[in-house]
Amino acid sequence: YSIAHISDSLFLTGFMVAPKAPGEFPCIVYNRGGNQELGQLLVATAVEIMAPLAAEGYVVVATNYRGNSGGEGKEEFGGEDVNDVRNLIKSLKEFEKANTEKVGLLGISRGGMMNYLTLKSEPGLNIKAIVTIGGITDMNETIKYHPQIEDVAIELIPDFNQNREAELKKRSAVYWADELPKNIPMLILHSKEDQHVSYSQTPSFADSLLAYGVPHKLVSFEDDNHGLLNHRETVKELVLTWFDDYVKNARPFEEGNIRETVE
Repeated sequence: YSIAHISDSLFLTGFMVAPKAPGEFPCIVYNRGGNQELGQLLVATAVEIMAPLAAEGYVVVATNYRGNSGGEGKEEFGGEDVNDVRNLIKSLKEFEKANTEKVGLLGISRGGMMNYLTLKSEPGLNIKAIVTIGGITDMNETIKYHPQIEDVAIELIPDFNQNREAELKKRSAVYWADELPKNIPMLILHSKEDQHVSYSQTPSFADSLLAYGVPHKLVSFEDDNHGLLNHRETVKELVLTWFDDYVKNARPFEEGNIRETVE
């Protein structure tokens, strides 16, 4: 389905894919990457990313952040637009198939940053687990590696030039890992050859999670691209197993090896 929802009085657009069968199903919120029209949600997104999850028994939803794809307002690349994710989760109660007691977050690239910001800001959303693929955890490192992101920040982040360091830290979970929930398991997938979001920021973030007792697992890929497209089936299996264990079946966190590498 194409959907519309309200966030901070703004009209926004998005997609939903749900099982045809009757009943209630746990929910997965897909947080898209990119900015503005780059990475906007398309029918192809719903078919290629959201539908395979829905086929396994989930209601899968995604929002175009404010100011995009017919939505009102202006995107802030991890500012007030984080409310768009929170408000989408709150709106799920309006869909009869959605079990809003069990919610997972799946974020890619910038969507990974949105995962962490959502967790930090509002714990009462029944989020049970998250998965991040090639996610931003350190904006400074990301800009050094991919300088075009600074142009995005200048354009989208309010008062960026006046408050550069403060605004980058607000969007960098590595600086506030201690504020992340201690009861929401995180699966982090990242390629060591990622050409957009530097892998170098990920091990230090994982070390911080370990130090602060945040349940997580890091799976590193030796040779793949930003979206891990060369390991589609492996990634699909990892993502579904994580959500089945910790969202659908509400298992307590238990992972024998929290650092793995895929050749």
